[in-house]
Amino acid sequence: MRNAAYSKALSAYATANSAVPPLVAVVRLYERAMTHLHAARDAAAARRFEAHHAAIERAVMVFAGLDSILVFDKNEDIAWTLRRFYHRLIVQAGAAASRKDPVAACESVIRQTAFMLKAWQAIAAERGGPSTVVGATAKGPHASVVGRTMDHAHGGISA
Repeated sequence: MRNAAYSKALSAYATANSAVPPLVAVVRLYERAMTHLHAARDAAAARRFEAHHAAIERAVMVFAGLDSILVFDKNEDIAWTLRRFYHRLIVQAGAAASRKDPVAACESVIRQTAFMLKAWQAIAAERGGPSTVVGATAKGPHASVVGRTMDHAHGGISA
């Protein structure tokens, strides 16, 4: 039996990955995490801690989904770096509410995530995909959860 949060994270990945190229799916998932992190920060600032917790939980599910599909067959060092990054974000986001300044804690996670989002957008643009995916349509072969993983740590990402 799977953890409910893990299942939701995989579901989010499957939804994002089912109809778009892998790089676009990665960028969309980062954008989704950013949306949740901003909502968590705003909720913490307004002292709405249940809303803060719910938004953090959704962001953590995105990071868990990204972590769960890392491929270690090729460029293992990159995959391990991303795994450590995702785990660090999960821990920092999860602990944000218990920090002395939860707004600042959220902003720290937002800065780290924004940095990686920009990096993935640049990779997508370099490989011929859109640098921003708002309204982007899928090009080329579609990704499928079983047949073709997002493979964002594989080194051979195809847009």
